[in-house]
Amino acid sequence: MRNLIIVVFLIFVLFNLSCEHDKCCAPPLPASHIMASKNGVSWSSFWVNGTVSALDSLKIYARTTTDATYPTSKVDSMSFKILYTDIGNYSLHSNQVFYATFTNGVTKSYKLDTTYNNVLSITGYDRLHNQATTNPDPIKVSGTFNLKFIDPDNPAGISFTGGNFYTLISQ
Repeated sequence: MRNLIIVVFLIFVLFNLSCEHDKCCAPPLPASHIMASKNGVSWSSFWVNGTVSALDSLKIYARTTTDATYPTSKVDSMSFKILYTDIGNYSLHSNQVFYATFTNGVTKSYKLDTTYNNVLSITGYDRLHNQATTNPDPIKVSGTFNLKFIDPDNPAGISFTGGNFYTLISQ
């Protein structure tokens, strides 16, 4: 039994020494991710899609649910669409951001609070190279955001603070 433990330990050590941790041992990233603090409560998406058009338009669409039992009964939906030129800060206007909730068949859309400094910052735009395939290299776009929407039922509104995102975009 002792010899078996020593052999298993040696195999484990040899595997870890031969592995380049930044390449083979890290789990793969999901294709996209978005999260923020929504009115002080953690908010993250279960589905995100990012696209880039030939007109240098970046579009990110996210959906999340707060009902684990009936996930389609309460859904939040958010999307951004900006013309970007490079890494940097982008002031967002009402025609560039959409936020709505869907609860038991009722959709409620919210308008952007234009008195707030609504901003999306692109902090990374990296082409990821994969030499193991002939497919075009995807682009990883990452950044942060802070948004506030007007809520007729809540004078404080709906704020998304400390938001961050990334999306892998195929070309």
